[in-house]
This record gives sequence, structure tokens and C-alpha cells, in this order.
Amino acid sequence: MGATRTPSPKAQAADSRGVRIIAKSVYRELRNSGHSRSDIVAFTNAVLELVTTELRDAQEAAE
Repeated sequence: MGATRTPSPKAQAADSRGVRIIAKSVYRELRNSGHSRSDIVAFTNAVLELVTTELRDAQEAAE
């Protein structure tokens, strides 16, 4: 397995900005499609649950 490089601060800022743009786009799309705030919160919770499960599975696999 190769060494993992840490992105430069400039690359991290660009990544952060890109993620924020995507989040804003998804939010706008959901609102424009008629979804309520509670629908968006439920969607967000579902995404967080998927990420949490993936992280937990990766951690268990590494042990």
C-alpha cells in the first residue's frame, strides 16, 4: 500500500468549496422540487447514516 499524500491547503480549500457548491445545489434542487425542510433533514440524516456505516465498516475491517 502506498503512502497517502496530504493535500495542500489550497487544494483543501478548493475541495471544501466544491463540496459546499454541491450541497447548495442539492438543497436548491430538493426545495425547487417541492420537498419540505423536514424532507431535506430526513435526506441529510440518511446520507449521514450511510457515511457513518461506511466509516464503521472500514474501521472494523482495519482491526
